[in-house]
Amino acid sequence: MTSRNSKNQRPPLEKWYPYILFAFIGYCVADLGILAYRDKMLPQSAPPSHPKSSQFEAGVSRGAYNSITSRNIFASSGVIPDALVDKSKGAEAQREADPVPSQLPLNLIGTLVHSNPEKSLAAIEIRGKQGVVSYSPGKQIEGMAEIMKVERQKVVFRNLNSNRLEYIEMKKEGGKVAFGAGKSTGDSGKEVQKVSDNNFVIKRADLLKYTNDLSSILMQARAVPNREPGTGNINGFRILDMQPGSIYEQLGIQRMDVIKSVDGTPVDSPAKAMELYNTLKNSPKVTLQVERNGKNETMTYNIQ
Repeated sequence: MTSRNSKNQRPPLEKWYPYILFAFIGYCVADLGILAYRDKMLPQSAPPSHPKSSQFEAGVSRGAYNSITSRNIFASSGVIPDALVDKSKGAEAQREADPVPSQLPLNLIGTLVHSNPEKSLAAIEIRGKQGVVSYSPGKQIEGMAEIMKVERQKVVFRNLNSNRLEYIEMKKEGGKVAFGAGKSTGDSGKEVQKVSDNNFVIKRADLLKYTNDLSSILMQARAVPNREPGTGNINGFRILDMQPGSIYEQLGIQRMDVIKSVDGTPVDSPAKAMELYNTLKNSPKVTLQVERNGKNETMTYNIQ
C-alpha cells in the first residue's frame, strides 16, 4: 500500500516546468531578434563635430601676464649665473696649478734623483746664508717652502706663504763639463794635476765648472752605500764604476774605493755627501779619507 502511493506522488517542482520552459523560449527569441536587428540599431554615420570654443583664448592677451612678469617671482635677471662649485675645490685647483718660477731666495746647487722619489735629494743654498743643505721630498726649507718633487736639475716645492706650487732650476753655466767628448792631449788638458802619490792640485776655476753642474758629475760614476758588517750602519760610499777620464779618475779615485770622510767629517748619508761636495767651492785644501783594498789612505787636494 505504501509503495503504490510513492509511485503516484509528483515531483515538488513539476508545476513550475511550463513557466521555466516559456521563459527559456522567450530568452532565445529575444536573443535572435537582437541579432537580426543589431545592424539597423547601430548609427550609420559619425556624429557631428563640436569645435572647441576659442572664446577664452581670444579673450586673453599677452598683456594679461605682465603682472606676473613684473613681479619677477623667481628673481630672474635674465643672466645665466656661474656654475655652482665648491669653493674649497676651487682653492684646491689653484693650489695644484702648474708650478711657476719661484722668487724665494733659494739657489739649487744639485740634485740626486733616486728610483724611489721619496729618496731623491736636492742640495739647496739659501741666499745670504753660508752653507748648502740637502732636502728630500716632504722636508721644509726654513719655513719658506715644502719640497714636493725632485727632478734632474729642478726642484718643485710649495710656497708656504702663497700655498702655490713653484720651482727652481740649476743655473745653466756656459762652460759645462762634458765627458767623453774627446780625449785630452797631454797633462795640460787635465783639470787635476797629480803632484805625488795621493797629492793633487786643482785650479779653482776648473773646480767651479764641476760644482756648478753637480747633477752631471753624479752621472759619471756609480756609487752605493757601504755598510759595516754586523751593525749595518753606513760608513761611506763605494765607487762601483766610473767613466774613463772622468773627474773621479783624475782625482785619483779607483773602482771599489770606499769614500769614508771629507776633511774628517764622516760621509754616512747621501745628503751629507752632497753637502760636503759643495764645501769644495770655498776650501783651499780638501782631504779625502779612502778605504782601498782594506787599507785607509788619505787623498789631499790643494785648490789654487
